[in-house]
Amino acid sequence: MRQKVLYIIGLLALVLVSGTTFAQKAEQDSIAKADTLYAQGHYPQAARVYSGILKRGYESADLYFNLGNAYYKSGKVTKAIINYERARLLAPNDDDIKYNLDLAQAHVVDNIQPLPEFFLTKWWHSIINTHSADEWGTQSMIAFFIFLIIFALFLFAQTVRRKKLAFWVSILALIWSGFTFSFASSQKSKLTHRNTAIITAPTVTVKGSPSETGTELFIIHEGLKVKLTDSLGTWKEIQLADGNKGWVQDSTMVRI
Repeated sequence: MRQKVLYIIGLLALVLVSGTTFAQKAEQDSIAKADTLYAQGHYPQAARVYSGILKRGYESADLYFNLGNAYYKSGKVTKAIINYERARLLAPNDDDIKYNLDLAQAHVVDNIQPLPEFFLTKWWHSIINTHSADEWGTQSMIAFFIFLIIFALFLFAQTVRRKKLAFWVSILALIWSGFTFSFASSQKSKLTHRNTAIITAPTVTVKGSPSETGTELFIIHEGLKVKLTDSLGTWKEIQLADGNKGWVQDSTMVRI
């Protein structure tokens, strides 16, 4: 009986692994097909294949980046910006993504000057953005593992000098583990909350209240990136990089 149960478990595991491998192979074939279409200059067709892969639940910075490129080559700049921004969420330190995003944003009508940022805050954010959430998480686990090893050496060290050295090295490893865990959490928060959006309507009148009869404050255009700060029904409160706020309909934007 026990052997039969083990056989069934093994068979189920084999089927699961085989199914996963088959799914991965299918996605790789789809990506290769889209890459070929893109290389041949069939940008709209390539964009459709890339989009289909994303709809099936496969997500990566490269995939969003390639989709953004296909949209950009197709003349759909706003859709390109959306996908470049999504790629940057997954790979914040990728220079190619930043370069192409800057090219696409040059087509945006609105030239919003961001509020000046305190230099220490700017420096801190620049450090966090050097790696993705997964990369910071890996560093945090490695540093914590090093802490455990060095702390064990501290407990079993035979001399005072070795105990002091092991103690301070373990403390530094623990501190670094804490910092990198904090960085990973910050990057993860960006992925889970997604509190930014891209305006997709050609022209949007920003209101002073969540109502069609609200006071008209200013006008913005498609491609502009905004921060989402509040919500009421189908209305969203947005904040621009210069600090200006107002309300727009949810249908005028796509969340990054």
